[in-house]
Amino acid sequence: MVLLYSEIVEVYEEISSTTKRLEITDTLVKLLKKASLEEVDMVVYLTQGKLYPDFMGIELGVADKFMARAIALASGVSADKILDQFKKKGDLGIVAQEVIGSKKQAGLFEFAEGKTDALTVAEVYKTLDKVARITGEGSQDSKVRLLAGLLKKATPIEAKYITRTVLGTLRLGLADMTILDAISIAYLGSKDLRPIVERAYNVSGDLGYVARVALEKGLT
Repeated sequence: MVLLYSEIVEVYEEISSTTKRLEITDTLVKLLKKASLEEVDMVVYLTQGKLYPDFMGIELGVADKFMARAIALASGVSADKILDQFKKKGDLGIVAQEVIGSKKQAGLFEFAEGKTDALTVAEVYKTLDKVARITGEGSQDSKVRLLAGLLKKATPIEAKYITRTVLGTLRLGLADMTILDAISIAYLGSKDLRPIVERAYNVSGDLGYVARVALEKGLT
């Protein structure tokens, strides 16, 4: 089964509601255990609020006004109103959640949990990857359309986290060591084995790669 984006969003919500490291680690372990070999690096990167390890230098680079255009296209609310609400609330993710929620309640577009058009982690990741890589003439409009397409398919809470991810404001406060703990427990069976994955991370600088290799080892 593919991992739905709603499942990673549930984890974001749980992590945001606690400061207890053990609870956060347990939540991450459950998420990692759901991820397939093809999904695990995407899960790790998205949870870090990025698409790739820092050394690759690939960023979304989307500004607030640009994201407001995408939210406007998805919701039918003017970009000026979106930005006005942003000034009041200070979080464009919350604004996206509210306006997308209002449109869905009005029946302008539908979403049902479990439908085949539910967003998957892979779909969100690959779309954001396209946004990050598009260049050249007309690239701005193409990026807006891609982001708006995601938001139209998203639930309100998903829209909040897509927006925050795009803007680089996910801010879950996850330390690398916490993610390494979760990888060790989920795939190697014990937190005591964290020094092994930590060494791999120190060499590679890539948590997604480390998670994928650990999962592979756990499967063999």
